[in-house]
Amino acid sequence: MAITQRTPVSVWSRWPIWTIRAAWLWSAVYAVLGVFWALGGTGFPFGAGDVNAEGRGTLLAEATAPVTGAIMAALGAAGTVAAWAMSKQAKRPRAILLLFGWSLAALLVLVLPEIRALTIVLFPLIFLMLDKMDWPMVNFLILTVGGFLWAGATLAYQRASRSACAHCGRGAEGGRGRVEAWVLRRGRMLTYIAAAAPWGYALVRLAWVLDLPLGVPPEFLRQMESANGGAGAKGMELVLAGMCAAGSVLTIGLVRRWGEVWPGWVLGLAGRPVPVAFPVAFAGLAAAGVTAVGLSWARDLPEFVANGLTLDIEGHRMGPIFGLPIPSFLLWGVSLGLAALAYYYRRTGDCVHCRTAPAESATK
Repeated sequence: MAITQRTPVSVWSRWPIWTIRAAWLWSAVYAVLGVFWALGGTGFPFGAGDVNAEGRGTLLAEATAPVTGAIMAALGAAGTVAAWAMSKQAKRPRAILLLFGWSLAALLVLVLPEIRALTIVLFPLIFLMLDKMDWPMVNFLILTVGGFLWAGATLAYQRASRSACAHCGRGAEGGRGRVEAWVLRRGRMLTYIAAAAPWGYALVRLAWVLDLPLGVPPEFLRQMESANGGAGAKGMELVLAGMCAAGSVLTIGLVRRWGEVWPGWVLGLAGRPVPVAFPVAFAGLAAAGVTAVGLSWARDLPEFVANGLTLDIEGHRMGPIFGLPIPSFLLWGVSLGLAALAYYYRRTGDCVHCRTAPAESATK
């Protein structure tokens, strides 16, 4: 089924069309910027140009304009060609186009942001973090937006190129793709996994609040308290643990009635349907941010395993439990993203674009 099928007037309903066009434009802009920076242009946002990078990630800490700019130019040029081919529904290099599109989306959303991903996820609270919004940070935000554009463009092409509806993914007989059908069938299980996963991190932080050196030597906790004014360190740990706990509770809403209909205590909205996009967007952003942070931390895993599940940080020898947040965040991010997809598939009814009713039953 063609990507250019008729759709309602809503801009968002035309996402299979404009995401491909936007991915093309985004790639073209960064191809030009890559050439500009490679030739010595100002404003290079990585490496030495990212003066506030400390604590946000190290992947591009040594990046230089000539080399990184050239790589950006090449990827941008390849992106313009790939997006053009997707818009034409090219089928001969379909596997290559899908591999390129999904790889670029993952690179931009899950790999490059590193610890910055948490700030990007909290972008709606930008008024609380204006001091962090320098040009390199804004550039990472634009890169992340580009990654989401590429994810949408690749998904639309993947569906349309197999003669499925680009909007809902159902084929001519109403069936979904194998991956989409599996996610829908396992939606409840994935949701419970996503709700449980953050506690691997939260419990460690709560132990530190109670002065229990879980996974760390006592000297490490005392150093943290000294560096953050004692109560400040405990407050920070409580906030981090609280965010995980709140995320766990809210995740359960993906398989509960109060996740579909506003409960009575929500003034002004009680009894009304929860817009599908609301939980899906928030859960999707959280999943992307958590996964990016988990992948950033995972680079320490080889050293952690090689040292017998111990790690030396600032002169302190950390125990096996210190590494628990790494798999916890990775499991949390992946399962939350899949749970959000299952929620979306379960709550969407007949597709107005292909007029096909869902062939699957509700999440089991």
